[in-house]
Amino acid sequence: MATLLGCIAFGVFLGWKKLLPEKIMANSGRIITVAIMFLLITMGLKIGLDKQTINNLGRYGLQAFLFAFITILFSLGLVALLEKMFAQELVIASEQTMEVKTESQPHPYRMTFIIIGAFLLGIVLGLVLIPGWVNDILPSLTNAALYFTLFAIGMDLGINKQIWKQFLHLGRFVFLVPIGVGLGSVIAGMLVGKILGWNAWEGGAVGAGFGWYSLSGVLISEIHSVALGTIAFLSNVIREILTIIITPFLARRVGKLTLVAPGGATTMDTTLPIIAAVGPPGIAIVAFINGFILSSLVPILVPLLLRLSI
Repeated sequence: MATLLGCIAFGVFLGWKKLLPEKIMANSGRIITVAIMFLLITMGLKIGLDKQTINNLGRYGLQAFLFAFITILFSLGLVALLEKMFAQELVIASEQTMEVKTESQPHPYRMTFIIIGAFLLGIVLGLVLIPGWVNDILPSLTNAALYFTLFAIGMDLGINKQIWKQFLHLGRFVFLVPIGVGLGSVIAGMLVGKILGWNAWEGGAVGAGFGWYSLSGVLISEIHSVALGTIAFLSNVIREILTIIITPFLARRVGKLTLVAPGGATTMDTTLPIIAAVGPPGIAIVAFINGFILSSLVPILVPLLLRLSI
């Protein structure tokens, strides 16, 4: 875990101090996307080369849906409770901040299709083309790509200093959504994990992906097993899709902060446009910072919970 955090911290430092060439910093988002694609292809390869995992994909899909559905329910419930507790004094300070512009955000489904495509490509290659001996070098390739991805994420966070300024401006209320989503997702994951035959810590690690399928699935596959990593990946993909489907329905039925809860870490990118479109003024910055905080927690909580499961 120290190596993972070190990669992020080093990237933040270089991005904050602008110690890298301008061309690299200007394309940090694309660098992250390419690294994630490679990570998911290697994960797909592992599954394609593992016949036992292939034979159990149907069962994994059902488990993944249960993880996704229950983590959304718990996230909604806890954020709604926190919002109600602070209703008398809660003012969404984001209405006074610079709004996050969503026009440049890609279509909500575009990145999902790309991610799933890379994952499926890896499975197909593992099934029909890549020889079995490649499995021996996959861990080294995956680790290298993972460390590079985390470094690029850190660099991107360091470059975007405006995020930190907005974070400070929002005050303590900015923590209500990520606290509710974080606790709700991990607790729900623990409960579902126990029901499905995993231990509580393993289930909690799946919940701690917070919708960030590309990172959490790879982390769990590397630290724990391909089986649990596959469930985590599918669960977090399903969570994002469910969020896109239910957000318009929830817009007039839940509180302002509660509307952000289902998306978890994805509220800073793929589900941000739809939240901004159907939510109240200022909700986009709340959603963005919620996703920022939860995304920062994924590489910390997932390895920590898996260590506790040993």
